[in-house]
Parts: sequence; structure tokens; C-alpha cells
Amino acid sequence: MNSDRKGTFQDLNALFVFGALTVLAIHILGFFIENQQDYPWNGEVEAVLLILLRFGRSLFIFATGLLLFYWYQKRELDWAAFWKKRWRTIVLPYVIWTAIFTGFKLQTVDPVVLAAPFFESLFTGSAFYHLYYIPLYLQLNLLFCLFKPWFERLLSFRVLVVLFVGQISLYVLYKYLFINPLWEIDWTASPVFAFVEHTYVAGQNYVHMYIFTFALGAYAGLNLEKWRAWTWRLQVPACIVTLATAAWIAYEYLNGTVSYYDSLNIFKPLYLLYTASFLVSFYSLSRYLGKLPKLGQWLSRMARQNMAIYIVHPLILFLLESYVIFRLDWSTPLIMLAMFVITPPLCIFLYEHTLFSYWTGGKGKPKSKPVYKTEVYKA
Repeated sequence: MNSDRKGTFQDLNALFVFGALTVLAIHILGFFIENQQDYPWNGEVEAVLLILLRFGRSLFIFATGLLLFYWYQKRELDWAAFWKKRWRTIVLPYVIWTAIFTGFKLQTVDPVVLAAPFFESLFTGSAFYHLYYIPLYLQLNLLFCLFKPWFERLLSFRVLVVLFVGQISLYVLYKYLFINPLWEIDWTASPVFAFVEHTYVAGQNYVHMYIFTFALGAYAGLNLEKWRAWTWRLQVPACIVTLATAAWIAYEYLNGTVSYYDSLNIFKPLYLLYTASFLVSFYSLSRYLGKLPKLGQWLSRMARQNMAIYIVHPLILFLLESYVIFRLDWSTPLIMLAMFVITPPLCIFLYEHTLFSYWTGGKGKPKSKPVYKTEVYKA
């Protein structure tokens, strides 16, 4: 059992903050790309930025795998405590905000009208089109609970390479089944075919599309010092690969080889390489920034607000886009910047005021309990 896993883990704070800001940025950019007539600016620059920043979810999935296996390595989980913590910090806020978004969208508080859309949104994460990451996050936690001993025994660099090739192979298979089909297949012919089609159409909601990224985080968490040394040595080559793949992705869009909507697809080999190389190149910088006295403290505080920014920002952006920005006689870049700056504090304020702990004054809040037992897995 590692003895250095106490205290605050600072390596990922900058990565968490950057990931949250990329999610915010692409939703702002997406609105202005769709409304070029009313808010003209350089549409090509906006599109390239949006395409290249679509890896926020992958950053969070990697970080989730790293933290889970780092903190609970070689420890037997107490399932009840593990899921109780996630119920309080993840599921309950998700339920509350799904209800808020459903009521806001339908403009009613009638439970008969709200019930069906609410439960559909709850299980699919479709409230305000983007909350799918919460069910995905819970799937990752379930995967961790079920297969933790196997990951700890079997996950090696060779296995990681196999998973990387397997993930790419899955993306290629989906491409030639659905995007550029090589065969005429009636996907409604049988339940099996319909299920296969569903795994592609709703693929972003399921863990099989992110297995390599999660496993990469697990490998980093299980071999943290090796990972730190490895990413430090490879940060320059990884940065070169990141820039080269980013240039390639942008060039394919700009010269018309790949359409804008096809460029938004992150489930393709080139984007997986781009994301993986970015993770390797950025990790050492994230660790360095996390150790700086003042900046590190700020990053730590902001990283704890990821849930607030992620869940609430669509509502804030919707209100700004619908009722505020059209009244401003500002340039488009200045409006973008203002939305980017003002949205996080508003998200944090609203999120905190929907927590039960706020309305109860913290009374009855359960004390933190360890989510592991004392036994250690035998090799």
C-alpha cells in the first residue's frame, strides 16, 4: 500500500480547469458559428478552434481513471461508502439540475407534463443536450468497481498499446459501417443489428468509446512515478506530435477534404492520437502549475468547481444569448470574451444555491468516510 497518497493531489488541477474551460469555449464558439449573420467574425478561425478544443471529455475521463486507481490502489472497496459519496456529490445535483432544465425547457411545473421528459433526460443525460457526461462518469465508476482487480493485475504498457490499437480499430469499423459504408446493411432487420447501430449513434454516452483513455489514466494512477518521469522525458516529442496532428486536422477542414460536421467527430484515429499526445505533453506542465504557491491554490479552488461549471453553463449561456448579448453594441470577439469570463462565477453561484447543504446550513452533512477496507489484494 502506498504511503504517499494522503493530502491533496495537485497534478491534475490545471488539467481539470483547462478541460472545463475548453467545454465552455466550444459551446460559446458553436453559438457564434451558427449565427454568423448576426455576429460576423472570422468563421474559419472559430471553426478550427472549436474542432481542436473538443477533447475536454477525454481529459476528464483520463483524470477520472488516474484518480480512481491512484487513491484506491491495492485496496478493497467499500461499495456502500463509495457509491454513497457519489450519490451526494454527483447523482443528487445531477437529478436536481435535470429537473431544473426540464422545467425550464417545457416552461411548466406540471408533474404530469414533466415526468416522461424528466426520466428520459435523467437516464440519457439529454437535459439541455449535454449532461450525458454524468451517466458516462457513473459508468466509468462502475467499470472501476467491477474490474479494479483485473486492471491492477493485468494492465501494462503492452496491454495499453493493444487497447490503443483496439480503440482505433473500433473507430475504423464504425466509419466503414456507418459513415462511409462498404456494405448495404438493414440495421432494423434484427435486434442485434439495431443494438450495433445504437452503440454508434449514441456512442458518446457509453464507455466502450473511451476505453483506451480511461485505461491510460488507470495506468498513470497505478504507476504514478513512472508516468511522471515518462511524460517529463516525452513532453517535447509529444508536443510536436500534438502540433502536427492539430495542423493536419485543421488542414483537412480548411481545404475541404473533411466537412465541418465530420471534423467535429472525435471518434477517429487521428483525433485519438491528437488527444493522447496532448495528455502526455500537458501533464508535466499541469503538475508544475499545480505546485506553484499562489497559482496552485487558485487552480485547486477552481478544479473543485468543475461540476458547477459543467452542469450550469448551458443555462447561463442560453440566458446570455437570448436576452443580453443582442443588446450590446460590441464586437463579436469582445462579446465572446465577456461571456467566457462572466459564465463561471454565475455557474458557481447558482450551483451552490441549489445544494441541500446550502439550504440546511450544512446540518446533517455526513462526515467524510474512507471508501476502502483495510484488506489488501494479494498478487
